[in-house]
Amino acid sequence: MTTSDLKFFFTRFIIIFLIFMMMFFAIFYYDAKKELETSKSNIKAEQKALLEGKKDYIEAVIGAVVKETALLADLLRQQEVYQTESKPNLQSKRTTHNQVSKTLVSMSQRKEIYDQIRYLDLDGNEVVRVNFNNGQATVVPQAQLQNKAHRYYFKKAKQLDCNQVYVSPLDLNIEHGVIEMPHKPTIRMSAPVFDQHGNKRGIVIINYLASYLMDGLRLFNLNSGTNYMLVNQDGYYLFNELEPDSEFAFMFKDKLDLTVYSQFPSLAKQIQQTVSGQFETEDGIMTIESVGSINNQSPYCFRDYHLSNSDTTAWKIISYAEFAKRVDVKNPLSRHDTLMRIGVLLSLTLAYFMAKYQLRQHQDNQRIYDLAHYDFLTQLLNRGAFQTELESLIQSARKTQTSLCLIYIDLDDFKGINDEHGHAAGDKALIHVAQAMKNVFGEQITMGRLGGDEFAVILQDNANSEYAKHHASALLELVQRPTEVAQNVCLQINASIGGYLCSGDNCEQEELMHNADLAMYQAKKSGKNRVIITDSSAEV
Repeated sequence: MTTSDLKFFFTRFIIIFLIFMMMFFAIFYYDAKKELETSKSNIKAEQKALLEGKKDYIEAVIGAVVKETALLADLLRQQEVYQTESKPNLQSKRTTHNQVSKTLVSMSQRKEIYDQIRYLDLDGNEVVRVNFNNGQATVVPQAQLQNKAHRYYFKKAKQLDCNQVYVSPLDLNIEHGVIEMPHKPTIRMSAPVFDQHGNKRGIVIINYLASYLMDGLRLFNLNSGTNYMLVNQDGYYLFNELEPDSEFAFMFKDKLDLTVYSQFPSLAKQIQQTVSGQFETEDGIMTIESVGSINNQSPYCFRDYHLSNSDTTAWKIISYAEFAKRVDVKNPLSRHDTLMRIGVLLSLTLAYFMAKYQLRQHQDNQRIYDLAHYDFLTQLLNRGAFQTELESLIQSARKTQTSLCLIYIDLDDFKGINDEHGHAAGDKALIHVAQAMKNVFGEQITMGRLGGDEFAVILQDNANSEYAKHHASALLELVQRPTEVAQNVCLQINASIGGYLCSGDNCEQEELMHNADLAMYQAKKSGKNRVIITDSSAEV
């Protein structure tokens, strides 16, 4: 394969490869983008439905506990629990106390979701308290009862009117001024107990174990690539599936900066302002659904109850589907990465075979062209191609008003070489002459073999007589150097060289060829093996 063929092959190979790559890239890009958008759309629909389900679940759970708190307040009123304070008979007090205790124990044991159920007098003293630990509801001894007058949930509940229920913020349970270990996420439901005369006599408080609520929320989770969070009105995490250490940071002095706003600073404003909605970032999709008080409206649809300070349960359920962790987003992208690699290999293969096919066609066409325009033996232009080129150069000389010189070379006594040494020797002699012409005039000069032992050269670009004669003489000297035409046979080849120089408008093809031919025959008549260059005015 020649240098020209290699250049042709690699040029075609690169072009075809780039075309295929652009085509594959466009297809893969469009398909990947479409599939990615479909995946994102599915994520948005999935998360929207999921968070709405979580919201309904939270409202149902909290609503049930609120109703049970109100129900318990009614039961304690009917049992006249407050009579334990006013009855003078100790036995009567104990009987009432035992009845109330049994009621609270039964409720705690059956529900298994209440850490504490208490009845407090208006001074904040625990009158009856039932704890639920290790699956067992037990009545707390009288000596271990505490005063809770200083706790916020008691103060809030004490201000309630009839048929009002206070729902506390979700936080960690505190016993004797210390956060209880292990942590117990707790929501306290408080309702006042009134006597038959409508006088407020005490407060019933239920400590709901919110861990059950969190466990229920986890059941909704579908994908490990999504983080589900529950935050309060200040942005603190009440639940953070992937970062549980950040939960209830507002209860620890060294964690007060751990909020959803600090984790997503670029989205902080949107999180604060969004009641229900979604927004997409470069890294993922965030979905928000609000639970609780919105614009000072009651968070739950209780027709028979009024919730005081319902903004304490103004929560936001947030999901953040991070693209880098979502399998349904990563898989399409990974699949297209694989397909892209296959596309590169396929493009290389197709480009190679197509470039090879085009090279073969190019070589065949070049071979046909060469057969039609070049002499097979010497690789010089044949007569037809040479005359066509001569006509073109004459027209160019006329336009540019430059000179042109046509030189004919005819080998002397060439027939004798064929007769004495054979045609193979004659062919070697012709090749020797052609190579000498290329060495003297260069590859860019128009040269041809007109037939037999006749050759021709066209000199252009203001060629003059001295220039033409100098190069023609150099050619004759080079041709005369002995060359091996057969084994152990070296011959000196002689030639008669004649040329004619014309310029500008004086260049006519027939006249130029005729005068060059006359100059060559004049060289033969003058004794052969010589150079004669003429022009329109004189012979040189």
